[in-house]
Amino acid sequence: MKKIVTALVVIFLVGCDSKKENDTRPSVIDAMTTPIYASTSGTEVYTSDYLLDVKELDSITYGKGIVFNPNTRNYAEPLKIETDSMAPYVSHVSLWTDGIRNDIPVFKSTSSVIPIYYYGDANNKNVQIKGEFTNWAPVDLQVEGDKLVYYATVPQGKFQWIFIKDGNEERLTGQEENVVSNGMGGFNRVIDNSRKANPAQLSYGEIRNNGFTFTTTSELENIVVLYENQMISASQNGNTYTVNLPEKDFSNRKSQTQLVRVYASDANGRTNDLLIPVQNGQVVQDPSQLARSDFHNQVLYFMMVDRFLDGDKSNTKLVDDPEILPKANYMGGDLAGILAKIKDGYFEELGINTIWLSPITQNPEGAYGLWPEPRTKFSGYHGYWPISSTAIDYRFGDKKVLKEIIEQAHSRDMNVILDYVANHVHEEHPVYKNHPDWATNLYLPDGSLNTERWDDQRLTTWFDTFMPTLDFSKPEVVEKMTDSALYWVTDYNLDGFRHDATKHVPEVYWRTLTQKIRNNTDRPIYQIGETYGSYDLIRSYVSTGMLDAQFDFNQYDAAVSAFAKADGDYANLTETLFKGLEYYGHHHLMGNISGNQDRARFISYASGDVSFNEDAKKAGWTREIGMSDTTAFDRLGMLQAFNMTIPGVPVIYYGDEYGSIGANDPDNRKMMKFDNLSQREMDLKKLVEELVLWRRSSMSLLYGTTEVISEANGLLVLKRSYFNEETTIFFNENAVALNIYTKPSEASNLKIESLNTIESETAFQVKARNFAIIKTTNNTTQE
Repeated sequence: MKKIVTALVVIFLVGCDSKKENDTRPSVIDAMTTPIYASTSGTEVYTSDYLLDVKELDSITYGKGIVFNPNTRNYAEPLKIETDSMAPYVSHVSLWTDGIRNDIPVFKSTSSVIPIYYYGDANNKNVQIKGEFTNWAPVDLQVEGDKLVYYATVPQGKFQWIFIKDGNEERLTGQEENVVSNGMGGFNRVIDNSRKANPAQLSYGEIRNNGFTFTTTSELENIVVLYENQMISASQNGNTYTVNLPEKDFSNRKSQTQLVRVYASDANGRTNDLLIPVQNGQVVQDPSQLARSDFHNQVLYFMMVDRFLDGDKSNTKLVDDPEILPKANYMGGDLAGILAKIKDGYFEELGINTIWLSPITQNPEGAYGLWPEPRTKFSGYHGYWPISSTAIDYRFGDKKVLKEIIEQAHSRDMNVILDYVANHVHEEHPVYKNHPDWATNLYLPDGSLNTERWDDQRLTTWFDTFMPTLDFSKPEVVEKMTDSALYWVTDYNLDGFRHDATKHVPEVYWRTLTQKIRNNTDRPIYQIGETYGSYDLIRSYVSTGMLDAQFDFNQYDAAVSAFAKADGDYANLTETLFKGLEYYGHHHLMGNISGNQDRARFISYASGDVSFNEDAKKAGWTREIGMSDTTAFDRLGMLQAFNMTIPGVPVIYYGDEYGSIGANDPDNRKMMKFDNLSQREMDLKKLVEELVLWRRSSMSLLYGTTEVISEANGLLVLKRSYFNEETTIFFNENAVALNIYTKPSEASNLKIESLNTIESETAFQVKARNFAIIKTTNNTTQE
C-alpha cells in the first residue's frame, strides 16, 4: 500500500497556510542551510546566518518536539532553540519570507553526562582534566567525598581525554584499559558513549524522470527531504520512498546545480544522509555535467608560493641577514612560477581543479624568531607574517600576474583560492602601529607570557612576541579586517579562501565576513578553515553563516597511523571516518589532506626516517632526512587513494604527488621538484593522476553512501554507492590470501581472495601494490 509521507510534521503557529507549501518560488537562501545541532539546554540560532536581510523574515514555524523561544520579534538577535523528549532525532525550522518557505534541518542532541573519577588524593587541588569534550583546555575537577570528579558532556562516540597533575600530563604506557595512541608517541584515555544499536541505513534507489527513489533498511521515525532548502514530500511503499521534484525557477541562482538532501531518523538516532545533485529538474548522473563551483567536485592542490617555482628572477630577494640559515630564507618561488605551470598544463595533467595559494601579502624585510640549534632566525617567506592585508609582496609578484593566474586558471576550468591571515599581524603592520589597543594583551593577569597558549587562551594568545593577535571583541577590528578580506574577492575574481588559525578568531568575525561576501559577490565562494582541536570546536565554525568546511586533521592523524605504521590495524581509521561523517555530515566538504606545512612529510614517517616518537621539527634541523625504505611510496599511494575515495575534498600538499621527503617545518617546505624524478617518484605521480581522474569521474566517489565491508586481518574494504554506480576500494596491508566475500551479491559480483586474484569478468580500474579500486555500473565494470 502506498502512502504519502510529508518531509516533516509542520506546525503552523503563525498563520502560514498550506498553499504556501506549493509555492513555485525557490528559497531565498542561496547557500545550503546547514543543520542546527539543538540541545536540551538550548542552542543559539542567528537568522542572519541564513538571510541576507532579516527584515524580510515574516514568521517562524517548526516541527514536533522543538521549543523555539523568540521572546522578541527582533530577529536580528540570536534566538534560542531547544528540543524536548518528544522531538525526533531529525526535525526542522522554517523561516518564512513573503510567503516563501526556507527550511533548516534540526538535529537533536545525543550527548550524555558521564562522570569521570580521579581516585588519587582528593585534597590535591592541582589535578585537572582535558580532552575532546573540553576542547583540550584544562579544567578543574570537583571534590566528591574521597574522590575528585568531572562531569563530562560527551556526544555519541568515543572521545579521548587525559588527567593533568601539577601542570603535567599523566604518562600512560599503553597497557592501561581504554587507552589509544595520541599519534605523537604517547597515549590518551578513551571514554565510550557509543550507540547501543545502529539506526537504519539509507541507500540510493532508482533515478526517475524529475525525481528518484531511496530505500531504508528498516522503519523510519521521521524524514526530511530538502530541495534547495525547501521541504518536499516523498511517497512511501514499504521501505522505498519516491521523491518527485517540483518545478522551480532557479534562474537567479549562483550555481547551475541544485542539491536535494535526505535526512532521516529512527528510535536509535540519525541515519546516514543522502545528497543528490540536480540540473534542470533531473538527477545528475555524469560528473562532466558538474562545474568547478560545485564544491564536492573539487580536488585541491596547495603550494607554498616561495617554494614552488621561480618564474621571475628579477623579484628574487633574500632577507640580507647572516643569522638566517638558507632553509629559513626566501628561495625565489613566485606567482610567475605558478602561472608558468598553469600554462604548461601541470595542474591539468594532474587533474587538479582548485589551486590554493599560500599567503601572498607583503611580509617584513627583516629577520624574526629564533631556533636554538642550529641557531637561526627566520624570514617571512611563508607569508604568514603580514605587514599589509591587501598589498601583494613584491617578492611574489603584483596585481597583474595574480589576475592572469586567475584568468588562466578559469579558462582551464580551475578555481583559485587564497590563504588569508586575519588572526594576527606582524608588529610592523599599520593596523598595529596605528592602533596598538586593537591587539590582545601579551601578558596575562598572572604575569605569564600569552604566547602559544593554543587552548586555554585560544582567542587571545599570540603566536610570537612580534605577532600581535587582534582583539575581535572590538567592532572596529572586525569591520577593518573583514573589509580587508572582502577586498580579495571583489577586486580579484578569486573563488575562495583558506583561513589561517580559524579557532583563534571568534565567530563574530566569520559571520560578518561571510555576510559581506554574499552581499558583494555574484559567484559561489568556498571557505575552508584551519582548526586543530575537538570535533565540536571544529564543527562550531562550519555553518551556513560562517565556513563551508575545515581541514579534518583528526582524520589525517588516523590515516597516518593506519598507513604509515604498517601494522594492518584499520579499526581506529574507520572509527574516525564515521565519527567525522556523524559530526560533519555524510557528504561534508571537509579537507582530507596528504600533508601540510606544519607536519613532517607522511612519506618520511612511512619510511622510518622520521620517528613518531621524536620531535620532527628538531629532526629536520639536526640531520639529513633520507629515504631508507622505498615501500613508503606505496604507503603514500594508499593515503592518496584513501583521500580520493572517502567523502570530503581531497587536498594534495605540493610534492606529495611524487613523494617529497622531509621532517617538520621548514624541512617539509623544500623547493618543488619538476625534473629528474626517480622511477619511484614518477610511478607515484602517475598513480596520483589516475586516482584524481577516477575521483572526478565517479559519481559514487563524489556523492555516494559510504560503507565499511571489512576492516580485519590487515584488509580494509570500503564501498561507495550512488544509484546504479558502485565503487569498491580494497586496502590490503599484508598481501595474504583472504576470502572476503562468500556472497557475490555483496560485492558487485566479485569474489576476492587477494588483490592479485579475481574470480569475475570485471577488471580493476586502479590497481597498486597495496590497494585496488573497482567501479561497476549495473553490475558491469565501466572500462
